[in-house]
Amino acid sequence: MSLLLCVASATAQGRAVSGIVKDAADHEPLIGASVKVKGATGQGAVTDINGRFALKGVRSGATLVVTYIGYTSKEVVVGNQAELVIELSSADKMTEAVVVTALGIKRSQKALSYNVQEVKSDALTTVKDANFMNSLNGKVAGVSINASSSGLGGATRVVMRGPKSIFSGNSALYVVDGIPIINTNGGATEGRFGAQPKGEGISDINPDDIESISVLSGPAAAALYGASAAQGVIMVTTKKGKDGRVSVMLSNSSSFSRPFVMPRFQNQYINAPGDNKSWGDEAASPYGTFNPADFFNTGSNIQNTASLTVGNAKNQTYLSLGTTNAAGIIPNNKYDRYNFSFRNTTKFLDDKLTLDFGFNYIKQGDQNLTAQGEYDNPIVPLYLFPRGENFDGVRTFEVYDPTRKIYVQNWNYGDAYSMQNPYWMTRRMLTTNSKNRYMVNASAKWQIADWIDLTGRARADVANSFDQVKRYASTSTLRASSPYGFYSYNKNNNTALYGDLMANINKKFDDISLSANVGISTNRSYYDAHGFQGGLRSISNVFDPNQIAYEQGGKQAPIYGETSHVTNSAFASVEAGWRNMLFLTLTGRSDWDSALAFTTGNPFFYPSVGLSGVISQMVKLPDWINYLKTRVSWAKVGSPIPAQLSSPFRYEFDSSTQSYKTVTYKFPTDFKPELTYSWEAGVTGKFFHNKLSVEATVYQSNTKNQTFLRPLSAAGAGYDSEYIQAGDVRNRGIELSIGWTSQLGKVEWSTTGTFSANQNRIVSLLPDPKATIEKGGLSGAGIYLRQGGTMGDVYTNTDILRTPEGLPDVSSGNIKPTTLSTPVYKGSVLPDANLGWVNDFTWRGLNVGFMITARLGGIVLSQTQAILDEYGVSEYSAKVRQAGGVAVGNGKISARDYFSVVGGSSPLWSEYIYDATNVRLQEAHLGYTMPKKLLGDKVRLTLGLTARNLLMIYNKAPFDPELTASTGTYYQGFDYFMLPSLRNLGFSVKLQF
Repeated sequence: MSLLLCVASATAQGRAVSGIVKDAADHEPLIGASVKVKGATGQGAVTDINGRFALKGVRSGATLVVTYIGYTSKEVVVGNQAELVIELSSADKMTEAVVVTALGIKRSQKALSYNVQEVKSDALTTVKDANFMNSLNGKVAGVSINASSSGLGGATRVVMRGPKSIFSGNSALYVVDGIPIINTNGGATEGRFGAQPKGEGISDINPDDIESISVLSGPAAAALYGASAAQGVIMVTTKKGKDGRVSVMLSNSSSFSRPFVMPRFQNQYINAPGDNKSWGDEAASPYGTFNPADFFNTGSNIQNTASLTVGNAKNQTYLSLGTTNAAGIIPNNKYDRYNFSFRNTTKFLDDKLTLDFGFNYIKQGDQNLTAQGEYDNPIVPLYLFPRGENFDGVRTFEVYDPTRKIYVQNWNYGDAYSMQNPYWMTRRMLTTNSKNRYMVNASAKWQIADWIDLTGRARADVANSFDQVKRYASTSTLRASSPYGFYSYNKNNNTALYGDLMANINKKFDDISLSANVGISTNRSYYDAHGFQGGLRSISNVFDPNQIAYEQGGKQAPIYGETSHVTNSAFASVEAGWRNMLFLTLTGRSDWDSALAFTTGNPFFYPSVGLSGVISQMVKLPDWINYLKTRVSWAKVGSPIPAQLSSPFRYEFDSSTQSYKTVTYKFPTDFKPELTYSWEAGVTGKFFHNKLSVEATVYQSNTKNQTFLRPLSAAGAGYDSEYIQAGDVRNRGIELSIGWTSQLGKVEWSTTGTFSANQNRIVSLLPDPKATIEKGGLSGAGIYLRQGGTMGDVYTNTDILRTPEGLPDVSSGNIKPTTLSTPVYKGSVLPDANLGWVNDFTWRGLNVGFMITARLGGIVLSQTQAILDEYGVSEYSAKVRQAGGVAVGNGKISARDYFSVVGGSSPLWSEYIYDATNVRLQEAHLGYTMPKKLLGDKVRLTLGLTARNLLMIYNKAPFDPELTASTGTYYQGFDYFMLPSLRNLGFSVKLQF
């Protein structure tokens, strides 16, 4: 009898019930959903930041009533489930989305006081690129993305809200699952004689492993990253296992590429006998029409991924294998990457402890990446090849030398502009890079109570690289340093170790909600490079370190470098909400940075404050306004100075003397990080039953404490230069994103337009307001930094010599060049604005989409065109010849004479500056998902056709203005034999089981 009473008592008292409430469409957790027990007054809960809830004393068979603003209510009967998973369907109202923010913290989108743009994986995988960052171009506002001209496997230049730092880099910080990663960007190459580039770390990630990307374009959004956050953050959230049945995905994406925008050439005029320039007679070549595009291969990019997802309520696992095999349009240029990814999430101890472990292995290699310049660039001799000669003879790039008993280069057309046989350059001047990268991360989350948890995370990111350069005997002495060949090898080890510990609080007090995060972190990086380089001793073409002729000095030098960098931090974030409609956010972070060792700059504090309010919940608005939110924020963040710059032990190796020398610069003891002060304000709205969405942001940032190295006029105490901190670079602008979704009969149409405009200005530079800093460029044209200008201002110092009356001086029968004593401003390479327009149409299983992008304003310069004119191989040079020359004054000057002055290695730049405005059909895709019933309701098959750079709608430059020869800060808009941009056409196949 007593046993029956106990059972009855337990049944009456009920049991604990917990679960999660999600959006039925995207399965994201819903914050602030109400979960009540039907008929039980006062018994209920509200979901937390992870969409979770917990109830006590719920009797078996009770009904839970789940409600959420903008969703259809749902009733769920409590049975014997261990955990409830409740999904609500949208009721055509504003969804309160959850986004991933700094340090991987999930926050309600309505609470954010800054702009965070989220991109789902489909935007990266529908039209794939070997570097997934190129797929973001045009899809987010406020971010300028330029692909490297090195093509497949090359780095990408990503700048948010304009360049800010004069001395340091301006690339975004990359974060994977809340933790910064190594992103060594090797895409910087500048000038006529610049070295060829390498790839970058972020491109190692398989886009099929990415769940979403959050773009934190403003310093306020990234403030919790402190001294690395001034340039914005790209946050990558990777996939993990899901609760449910086993899921297998197999995908293939294959694309094929050809040159997109190339210079225009002529074949009407040939060269005179013995002349390497094409200024001969108007006649057809006896060897047929020469088309430089025939030199290029059809490039290919084949990406395959196989992934497995399996899990239950307690344990979820994600496993994937990916391959990328790409071949560029340059012969013997290739890029290969192999990815292995594993992630497991497990819950223990009644779900109080959650362990998350991930492991990634990447094996990557590339060969002969080429971007621009003269050195090791086969398109220089290709473009300039004399039009009356036999290019087929050049295909036999080497011939046997019976005297030397080796094969030597076959080339008889001179070495101007460092020209060699283009096939020799691709086959016998080899640059190879190989890398093994290991990324291990783990986290443990202890749910102390339903309102507080303690989370610890750690990551080890290790990249080991081996780079080689082999130049065979008979390569030009300039590039080989020896008649026997040249060899360079370099082993690089790059290690980053990260760890943090955070306490996370989510508590609700009637109308007040409180979310707080308090923690500490450490970030340690180590880099070392060891190797040797130099010309070889006899015997030829034996590429071994023991064959390097070190005794010759000069370039025969060891490769050696070591750096280490440690940042220890403490941080906190507090968000207070009132009635889920008004939110105040405060963050603070202190960094102890080893780069500021031996200075008084440690520690340094970075604060931010933000306020957001949901107007549509505060007041009654017209029915056509479904949601309206405003926000404002302010932040101070930093840019780190290079590691070991402040060290008192300053030595560098002098290859000319084969010894170390003291670096004689003076370093101030009160050095600080470069500081960016920023504010932004914005509005988010949903209108007309959520069909129209608008996100608008205005912002301004001022970056101060810019770092400069200036010479000392009177050297003292052994110093000949000193570092100072001065200057103020301002960026202000607007970001706008407008979306529309509607039903056109049975066709669903969604369109999104993005607009960004940024104004860059150097408010102050050096203590002397008239001071000028030159940042390089090409002969006679470069970037000059001046107070009142921008970080992209181009000045030239060449012009036509003129008479006192201002007319061209043709007293010698030709125009004359002159070097100006004061350079003349020509414009800025920075764009005035960028636009993107994405459209998608869906009908049953058919999906069609396209994206148009545009850049407005700015200038670009092409020395390629100047040299093509000089050599008489450009289409323009033929037109001038047909016109009888160039009219100057009362007469005409022959085309050859004119271009011998205007074109060439020191051109008159006024003839070779172009408007950078361009509009293109950047992406297009067509896909069809077959009905599952046709495949036994077991397989989901999607077939697709894809295209990138399908059509250039408007462009006045002789090359693609959106292509960049360098991913650095300054060498933008300069074309010196850049490789052409690529048009890609392909197909995709995706199977899901």
